[in-house]
Amino acid sequence: MELEAVLVGATVDAAVATFAALVALPAGARWPAFAAVAAAGLVGGHRAGRVAGGTFRRRLGHGDLAGLLGGAAFAVAVWWSLQPGAPNGALWPVNYLLATAGLPTDLAARYDVALGVAAATTCGLLYVLEGALAGGAAPGGDAEAVVLRE
Repeated sequence: MELEAVLVGATVDAAVATFAALVALPAGARWPAFAAVAAAGLVGGHRAGRVAGGTFRRRLGHGDLAGLLGGAAFAVAVWWSLQPGAPNGALWPVNYLLATAGLPTDLAARYDVALGVAAATTCGLLYVLEGALAGGAAPGGDAEAVVLRE
């Protein structure tokens, strides 16, 4: 494992998640910003796989580990954005989806902390999956060594 490759990808993921949690946005920009933040795991995984190079498995592993570290930061950012007083920014749609999911009031009141943790964990796992996919798909491996002959 190349620590540098993992840290490059994880830093990208963590920076996007932190920025999304701290910056307030106008109502019309929140959903598109959330889509961009949710897809940012692809960027971190790609960077990790690209820096690592080598075989498909090597790039995939680096992207996956970068997604795990970046996903942890994303999960903390989502959890924090669900707290009272957090700015209504790019992570506000998670709160909106939890509030309008149609859960029975008794269930939501009883498990409100667990619902927030589950939402944060789901968002973090999204970065893990995206990191692995993008890391494996990053250029720099065996596919580039193949020469086509006419």
